[in-house]
Amino acid sequence: MLDRNHLEILSAVDRYGSLTAAAETLNLTQSALSHAIRKLEQQLGTALWVREGRQLRLTQSGEYLLALANRLLPQFEHAERLVDQFAKGQRGSLRVGMECHPATNGC
Repeated sequence: MLDRNHLEILSAVDRYGSLTAAAETLNLTQSALSHAIRKLEQQLGTALWVREGRQLRLTQSGEYLLALANRLLPQFEHAERLVDQFAKGQRGSLRVGMECHPATNGC
């Protein structure tokens, strides 16, 4: 199953250009990152990168998932900010109602 961590991995490897640099920014070891990538590729049944010497090049599947990551990750971050603001009472709606009863002296 594809999850947010997988999208973050794809984005970081693309942004930083190497597994080592991406692992560093994700607070993972290079070995743990490589393992996560291999496991994801096995789950999906396709390679996401092709090694060309010391460089990694995304496959067509990898390109698709990177485009997805570029669309979804900012939306996740935006949603988290909004929910945090709701939780802190910094955002939301306050509805005030008033009842008017004919037996009282006006409304």
